[in-house]
Amino acid sequence: MSGRRSKRPSTSHIIAIGVLMVDAAATFAVLALCALAILRDYAGALPYLTTLIGALQAVTGVVLGAYFNKSKAENTKGGIVYDTALGVSNSDTDL
Repeated sequence: MSGRRSKRPSTSHIIAIGVLMVDAAATFAVLALCALAILRDYAGALPYLTTLIGALQAVTGVVLGAYFNKSKAENTKGGIVYDTALGVSNSDTDL
C-alpha cells in the first residue's frame, strides 16, 4: 500500500448522484406505467404521470446547476479559475 488516503466524496456530490438516481428510477417507472396503460387499452389521458417526469427533471436541473456552480467556485487558485491558471481556453466566456 502506498499510504495514500482515499478521497471521500463530498456531501454535494452524494446529493447530486442521489438526485440523478431518483430521477432516472422515477422516469423509467413512469414510462413503464405509461407503456402498461397503453398495452391495456387505457382510454384516459396520462398527464399526471408525464407531469411527474417534468417536475423531477426540473429539480434535477436546479440541483446539478448548483452543484456545478459550487464545483466551479472550488476550482480556483489565487482568485482565478483553475483552467485559466493552466492556460486552458474556456469557450463559455469567449465571444
